[in-house]
Amino acid sequence: MASEAREVWGDLAASAFVQENHLFRSLDEEARRDLVKLARYQTFSAGDRVIERGQEGEEFFLVRDGLARVSVPRDGRAVELGTLEKGAFFGEIRLLTGVPHTADVSAVTELTVVHFPAPMILALCQRFPKVKKLLESVKAARERANAERLGAPSP
Repeated sequence: MASEAREVWGDLAASAFVQENHLFRSLDEEARRDLVKLARYQTFSAGDRVIERGQEGEEFFLVRDGLARVSVPRDGRAVELGTLEKGAFFGEIRLLTGVPHTADVSAVTELTVVHFPAPMILALCQRFPKVKKLLESVKAARERANAERLGAPSP
């Protein structure tokens, strides 16, 4: 069962983790501080679903600890698209395209994620082009890899 979401602001380890993530390196000090003030973190038990395919959540996620599995239903079973470890992020497809989440993300082990309001990340993408470029690169790479895994033509 998932824990209550807690503020990152005021938690030195969580704040440092967010600020040191490669996605946010191009931010200035003020933007990193604002990001940390809006961030929350939450822990999920193994087997818990963090996001569900088709969900229209308004958050972007960063894995702080643990292991997550990304999967989609196919022919009555879950097909694993990949795993996410510390420092990885997810929710970029929803964030950049506005379409509902395209995959399920579930905790394999106890999993702690930091989540951010999508409007905050979108504002950072406008202000810091490197953030948007990195998100778009990861999105494109994941879409190509997923198409190959599922035997579909690449986007």
